[in-house]
Order: sequence, then structure tokens, then C-alpha cells
Amino acid sequence: MPKRQTNKLRWKAKLLDISETVDAHDRPVTEYQEKRDLWYQDIGVTAQEKYLSQQAKTDVVRRIKIRLDNSITEKLSAVRINSVAYNITRIYTNVDDREMELSLAYVE
Repeated sequence: MPKRQTNKLRWKAKLLDISETVDAHDRPVTEYQEKRDLWYQDIGVTAQEKYLSQQAKTDVVRRIKIRLDNSITEKLSAVRINSVAYNITRIYTNVDDREMELSLAYVE
């Protein structure tokens, strides 16, 4: 009998903490420190979201669904998937299903 999959969160990513520091020449530097692993499901980007994100001068390239975690914020968190870092541009929470949808854009 084959294994039964209980959820669709089958891919692994890294949750990153964003911190601002100063380098040796007194210039501000953004550092990304790994916090923990995330399990996610890849969901598609809609045309409407692409259009609205371009109006706000951000370019959403990926959307993922994760378990509900109130410690994740748009300002202080980032996600690394396959050695590519993404900033979180929008968070949608579905409390009834205990899920969050994150809209991701490339780190500039």
C-alpha cells in the first residue's frame, strides 16, 4: 500500500532574518541569517497580482503557501529557495486553515 500524503507542503526553503549592520568602511550592509527551515507549496502568480505589484514598484516572481507563523514579517524576514534569496512583498493569512501565502520578489 503506497504512502498517503497528508498535506501538500513538500518542498523545503530557508527562513532568513534580515539585519542591518555597518561594514569596516561605515557603510550600511544588509545581512541575511538563517533562522530555520520552512516547508512550502508552490502556487502560481496571477496576472492581477503581477499587474498590481508592478504598480507598487515591486515585481512578484513567486508565491508560496506555508503553515501559519506570526513571527514572519515583510520587513524583517526573507526566504531562500535553491540558493536564491527572495524578499517578502505581501503576506496573506488564512487563520481558519492555519496557512499563509507569501508573495516573493528577488532581492536587489
